[in-house]
Amino acid sequence: MSLQPKRNEGVMAFMPFYFERFCWTTRGWPTDARWAYLILLCEQYTTGHLPADPKVLERLSPGTMEHWALIEPKIPVEQDGLRRNERCTEHREKSLGIAKARREAARIAALAKHGRTHNASQPDASRMRDGCATDASRTQSGSGSETGSGSVIGSAERSETHTLNGSAVEPVSSINDPKPSRAEARPRIGTDADFKAFWDIYPRRVGKGAARAAFFKALPLLADEMELIEEAAARHMIQAVEAYASKPETRALEQKFIPHPVTWLNQRRYIDELEAIRKAIFR
Repeated sequence: MSLQPKRNEGVMAFMPFYFERFCWTTRGWPTDARWAYLILLCEQYTTGHLPADPKVLERLSPGTMEHWALIEPKIPVEQDGLRRNERCTEHREKSLGIAKARREAARIAALAKHGRTHNASQPDASRMRDGCATDASRTQSGSGSETGSGSVIGSAERSETHTLNGSAVEPVSSINDPKPSRAEARPRIGTDADFKAFWDIYPRRVGKGAARAAFFKALPLLADEMELIEEAAARHMIQAVEAYASKPETRALEQKFIPHPVTWLNQRRYIDELEAIRKAIFR
């Protein structure tokens, strides 16, 4: 069984696979659980979503039901009733943007070849006609009709910058304005009560204002790192600081040797604590 992608989405760049992150976030999983989860990510990357029914998911990726307790938190049900992994969705949207930028660059180059200029407000249907224009549509002014085409071609050539894995291509502003980063595009995660809980637990309470700013900055980073839904980030942060504060080695330290909370947060030491918790669970 396979889902079908939307016809109007075009061909995407290949799916980026960050094996280190995948191994870290599935550490301790049985091999067949990792494989079932990876196949579901591939299905979502192709179609944009996954069905909510785990029985259907089992037909897409055998082994899903057996390891459902591990896999389900990775692909929560969203408001439209479909399941999605948030990071996979982000990579898919980025890949679609890459494909769109490439098509647009090719269209501009075709227009330049026939002596036409780029008009971003031109309807798609007329763009297609212009892209197929013949040499007869050019003016009879000789080489003068090509004035400015070099700069258009140049902008088309500059519309893409590639990384080794092909996963980062940013269009120039003349084609498409860059999208804001994920951290800029979403609202603040966590509440003042969450920070108060963190502050009350941390074993050295100095620099409260800086710590508060670092706390709210750290929550989306934690959600990204652990591939969590945003609502769970604060709870995991509290678990991390509780684990740190309760360590015998931490309790044995003099206050002056305990890092300031802003330092602990900025150095992402909460990841060390959460990784230790995860290792203990799957030991």
